[in-house]
Amino acid sequence: MGALIFSLLMGCQTDPKTAGDTAIPIGEGTFIYKRIVYKLLNNELLQISDLDSPHIRKLEISKPALKYLGEASIDFVKKGASGNISSVYRGNYLYFRLRLHGINDLKDNFYPGNFTIEFLDEFGFVINSIDVQTSELIREVGDDGTTDSYEYNGKMELSKEAETAISSCSITSSVKPKIVR
Repeated sequence: MGALIFSLLMGCQTDPKTAGDTAIPIGEGTFIYKRIVYKLLNNELLQISDLDSPHIRKLEISKPALKYLGEASIDFVKKGASGNISSVYRGNYLYFRLRLHGINDLKDNFYPGNFTIEFLDEFGFVINSIDVQTSELIREVGDDGTTDSYEYNGKMELSKEAETAISSCSITSSVKPKIVR
C-alpha cells in the first residue's frame, strides 16, 4: 500500500502553481510532499519531519534489548524435549536464536524435517513464522564430546510495530523418529 501511495504522490501534477502538491524525491524511499518529509519503510508511509517547524526533531535509535520469548515443549517429537527462543531487534530485522534441548540424538535417530517457529502476539495470533530445516541446526558439543543441544541463529525482516507485538513463540515440527527394528 505504501508503494501505491508513493507512486500516486510521484505522479502528482507538475504545474508550477501547484508545486506544493508534487512529491520531490530526496533519497531512496524518501520524499518531500507539502513541506513534510516522508519515508516509505516496510510498505508503511512514515512522517519524518515538518519543514515549517522551527524545531529540529531528533530521531533516537533505540538500543537493542534482548527479548526472551519463552520455552516451548516439543514432547510430540521426543519426550522431555523443548526449545527456547530469544531475540533482538535491530534496524528492521528481528535476529533470533533457537535452542533445542533434550533431543540430542536428532541427527542419528530422526528423519530430516523442519521445525516451524511461530512468533505470537499476546492474543495468540501469528505475527510471523519461519521454517528451520534440521540440516541448518548447529550441534553444540560438551567437553565429553557428546551433543548438549542444537542451535539455530536466524533473522527476518520485520516492522518495528510487528516486533513490538511479539510476546511469545510456539514450535511445531515435521521431524519423525526412525523406527528401529
